[in-house]
Amino acid sequence: MKILLSIPGHTRTIPMGYFVEKALRELGHEVVVFNHEREDQLDRLREKISFKRFLARKNRLVLALAKTEKPDAFLTIYGKTHDAATLRQLREWGIPVLCWWLNDPFDLGTKHIPVAEYDHFFTNSRGTHAAYRDQGARHVHFLPVGIDPDTHRPLPAADKKYDIVFAGDWHTIREKVLLELVQHHKVALMGPWRRVIPKNSPLLPHFIQQGYFTPAEMAVAFNEARVVLNLHTWYGRWDYGVNPRLFEASGCRSFQVSDWKEEIPELYVPDQEIVLYRHSQELPELLTHWLARPAERAAVAEAALERTLRDHTYPQRMQQLLTVAGLD
Repeated sequence: MKILLSIPGHTRTIPMGYFVEKALRELGHEVVVFNHEREDQLDRLREKISFKRFLARKNRLVLALAKTEKPDAFLTIYGKTHDAATLRQLREWGIPVLCWWLNDPFDLGTKHIPVAEYDHFFTNSRGTHAAYRDQGARHVHFLPVGIDPDTHRPLPAADKKYDIVFAGDWHTIREKVLLELVQHHKVALMGPWRRVIPKNSPLLPHFIQQGYFTPAEMAVAFNEARVVLNLHTWYGRWDYGVNPRLFEASGCRSFQVSDWKEEIPELYVPDQEIVLYRHSQELPELLTHWLARPAERAAVAEAALERTLRDHTYPQRMQQLLTVAGLD
């Protein structure tokens, strides 16, 4: 099957787009990639001069590509550039249109895209389905991300250099929780925080890498951690929706402690494949408990890896997506 894959950026700089393309090819499909955002400096200039013209140009280009390539399906990740007229035209040509939206629940797709125009709409959250149906989405499905086994993997030679590793973007919730946690534990941080937090922040000495990190760099840090801490940016606001870190840490055979989300128990068995907390106040005692039990941590991490390789890889996700959409 030939799939027209529309991604937000170049596949080399947007890992999710690359992982999806790679997975579809591994499943035996032909993939034609379209960048629905800026491609070069000229595109940046076009966007600044007239955003509406920039969007119109992108939609003309994707329709021209579809007309030439004649794909069997159109799949976009986010798809913020594609307007309703473009999606209708693709459907008139007999091309099923699918969207994978991964910013729920903090940034609903209804704010950005014509969700009602998609034949199938996939999201990383079960708790937002009603919101999409209210906006006319016909077929809404839960589909979280997964791992690329060549990237998110155990590194046998890695030493456990850090007690706790947290990797992710800045958020006020994360800053608050981590400020409390570093008073009790040795925490190693990764992420683009320097421009946001105060210059005298107690967190700064804890950073092992400032700025954006690659998936490979993150995998190394996870392999070097006794515990990987997962803290969703929507902790305390929504108890549903899962982030990529949930799977990426487990794919590295890392022992993971994560805030509770309603979907997690169907993805990993609590206390056997992952450890969950509902309130950040639990963390100091919880981490002390598990840091003192290396053998038990190793058993949980091994079980998490086995589950991830069995159920949560990008090829498996893409097969699920195509099967649900009736395209397998």
